[in-house]
Amino acid sequence: FRRRYGHIFIRICFHICNIITNFIYYKLRFRMSRPLFLRILQGLQQHDSYFTQRVDATGMPGLGPLQKVCAAMRVLAYGLPSDAVDEYIQIGESTARECLHHFCRGIIAYFSGWYLRTPNEADITRIMHHSESRGFPGMLGSIDCMHWEWRNCPTAWRGQFCGRNGRASMILEAVATYDLWIWHAFFGMPGTNNDVNVLHRSPVFDPMTSGRMPPVHYTINGNAYNFGYYLADGIYPNWPTFVKAIRHPYEQKKVYFTQMQESCRKDIERAFGVLQARWAVLRGPAYGWDRNRLTEIITACIIMHNMIVEDEGAFAANTDFGDNTSTSQPPHLIAEGRAEWVINHFDLRRQERSCSLQNDLVEHLWARRGSM
Repeated sequence: FRRRYGHIFIRICFHICNIITNFIYYKLRFRMSRPLFLRILQGLQQHDSYFTQRVDATGMPGLGPLQKVCAAMRVLAYGLPSDAVDEYIQIGESTARECLHHFCRGIIAYFSGWYLRTPNEADITRIMHHSESRGFPGMLGSIDCMHWEWRNCPTAWRGQFCGRNGRASMILEAVATYDLWIWHAFFGMPGTNNDVNVLHRSPVFDPMTSGRMPPVHYTINGNAYNFGYYLADGIYPNWPTFVKAIRHPYEQKKVYFTQMQESCRKDIERAFGVLQARWAVLRGPAYGWDRNRLTEIITACIIMHNMIVEDEGAFAANTDFGDNTSTSQPPHLIAEGRAEWVINHFDLRRQERSCSLQNDLVEHLWARRGSM
């Protein structure tokens, strides 16, 4: 058997090891699996004619779509400057920068309708089921802010963008769940602002106030609630949509509640860490000059982060991201929508409801601990 089939067995093992090595190397290089990379390439080709191979005036074929996408991917994944991809992909500095801009715009235009969507009914059901198993019924995720240093900030704007460590930066506000999916992203506020200033400018509660988010109903400690909430740190206001840790707990059940809240709130910190680990361009300082293009870069990275989470996660989604344009409301519903928005706006900011929700969660977690 060794003499007849030994060499065949060795060849099979060699091919299997080669396939595994190429798979690992591909994920290390492009931060995603090969089928996902090809799906992004096909989507960009369908959306933007820039990612098709064209012929110049002399009849010579130009750069291929794979070269352009690889150049943009390497800049985002490794944080390389535009002139550092010419040796490997044979693309000049200005062309690589142009590929990056078209790549980010294409990712946002073609994939943002699904991968930066408002949670639908199925999403909320799945999120709340997992949140209830962790002891926080009605929790929709964790919210926090992250600073991205802006190296080439114009001198005239240094005063308002000078944030942490005396360096110019811009702020990203995000909401993430247990599976590291980022459901909300708001970027562009100057670094001198804190989380509260960003919150007052952020559209994080627009789906709730406008009625675009499905209703959330749950019961804690015998009391019924009809709104979801996010876990936040101590700087956020005392609104019922935020559940914060108790600053100086002295009772044992409040100490336990604070420990559970702080452990679950690490979801957003993990999401920021994974986002920066996958896309090194966000880990270092931004070298761009235009704020809009930097916004496109970080938005495209968040969309691809969610695509990787979906590709590697346990849940499968119906990725129908063709036409996601919202339809306008009839004229006779505009006035009713405005009145509903005002009512929901003030309901989500009542401090007395925040205290009752926190007290119910303290009792719920303590009773849940005793039954375990």
